[in-house]
Parts: sequence; structure tokens; C-alpha cells
Amino acid sequence: MINITNIKGISSSYPEEIEGTNEWYSCREGTVEYCDLYEAQEIFNNDGFFKGMNYHLIHYPDGEVHSPFQIQGNVYVEKPIWNNGIFNFLVVDFHEKLIKIKKYIPEKQKLEVITELSLSEVEDCYNLKLETTPLTLGRSGNDGFYEIVWPEKKKIAIGKTETVLFRDGDRLYLSEWYEDPEYHENVIVRNIQTGEIIEKSEGYLRRLPNNVYWKI
Repeated sequence: MINITNIKGISSSYPEEIEGTNEWYSCREGTVEYCDLYEAQEIFNNDGFFKGMNYHLIHYPDGEVHSPFQIQGNVYVEKPIWNNGIFNFLVVDFHEKLIKIKKYIPEKQKLEVITELSLSEVEDCYNLKLETTPLTLGRSGNDGFYEIVWPEKKKIAIGKTETVLFRDGDRLYLSEWYEDPEYHENVIVRNIQTGEIIEKSEGYLRRLPNNVYWKI
């Protein structure tokens, strides 16, 4: 017999698994159809107003809903990342022209601000997102570079088809796709200080709980 748990307080949203934990899911809330952070910035720049985007958290197996944020005009809350027992959120306030990095502690149901940056710190919000660990705000501007915005400022040259997966200390893990003639992917590890390639191998990486990664 199946067990159906009714999740209250969330509507019209599909729960998505949060990488790195098997206890938590996220649900998007928005007053418009889904758009990413860059598209939200474009809407604000063109129309002068963005209706808002927000995420809720759902705990498994009890279905308890945590709502650290309320939907707010001109504010985009990015999908949370799991960071060793806490959640980190990237929040952009287009009206105030601020980038905020926040942490949410589920056990305490407490939301805290880690840092605030001026939106002028980045050219735009294209591929702007948080990585772990340590917690890093980075941006892949599709210009051949990965830009670290916070907690330090640095640019690292990367390949045209490389996408950042995560950071582990001074090692930056990326996925690279190519066609030869069929579609393939490589896992690339770069030194975050120099940008040089430390390792390169064919395959994929999947993040699992307890800092476990599957290499396929």
C-alpha cells in the first residue's frame, strides 16, 4: 500500500531533489512562469518591475515545509544549495541593486545574512550562482572565463563548453561536452588559483549525500 503525504502551504509547484542530501526537496514559487536569474534581470531592466521568485523547502519523510522567504516584487531567490547541514541561498534585489548571500539553519528555522554585495560587482546575472566548498559566488559569462565574485575576485580561463559543477578547496570541478561524432562529456579538475588542468577524464559526476560523488 502506498503512503501519500499531503504537503500543505505549497501549490502549483513540483518538488525537486536537492543535491547532496536525501532529506530535503525544494519547491519554486513565482507569480510568473519559470524564469532563471538572468531572465528575471532582463524583465526588470525592460519593464522596471519583476513579480518575484522564491523557493520553499520540504523535509523528508515528514513533509514539513520550511519557508525562509516570502514572495517579494523585484527579488529573485535562487534554488538553495546544501552546504554541510545548512542551506545557502543567492538572493538578488533588483530594485535595491544588491546581491545577498544567506544561510538557513533548518533546526533553528533561522535565516541569516552572510554578506551583501552591490549588483554592480557583476556585468550581469548570467550563470551567477553559489558553489561549495568553501562557499563561493561565481559566474560563467560564456566569454571563456569563470569569474569568482566572492569571497575573492578572480578570473580563470576555461573551455567554451565547460560548465562549473562545484568547488572543493582549491580544486574546481567542471563538466565539458564534445561531439566526436557522438555526444560525450569529460570531468575536468582545475587549480582554482592558476586555472591549470590537474585532471581530465571521460564521464559524469553525481553529487550524493555525505560528500559522496559517483563518477560514471
